[in-house]
Amino acid sequence: MPRAVSAKLSRQHEPSAGLRPGSARTAASNPNAVHASNQNSSATTKNPIFNTDKFGQHILKNPLVAQGIVDKANLKPTDMVLEVGPGTGNLTVRILEKAKKTTVVEMDPRMAAELSKRVQGK
Repeated sequence: MPRAVSAKLSRQHEPSAGLRPGSARTAASNPNAVHASNQNSSATTKNPIFNTDKFGQHILKNPLVAQGIVDKANLKPTDMVLEVGPGTGNLTVRILEKAKKTTVVEMDPRMAAELSKRVQGK
């Protein structure tokens, strides 16, 4: 599965001083180390509706996973929930069924518009 890492934020780690020389491969000895992760992220399938590459998002599609998250959270009707990055709202609609108040923060305006349409009046 590709990692959601920005090229700006990723960095190469050097082995700690306590390791024996030659016991760990460094990025300098493996020129393909950095390129391998970049190839995986560009090989992912593109979502024509929501181009989420810029934000590093993944859409939660499996309803059983969403329900499992809500069940494990053990939400009560008096709880207030903060959800960061709700995406299309697959988890949000399940949280709204259980919690008193849900506040969501989405930085992608297209996702925010989709979420607003989906939960209008709930």
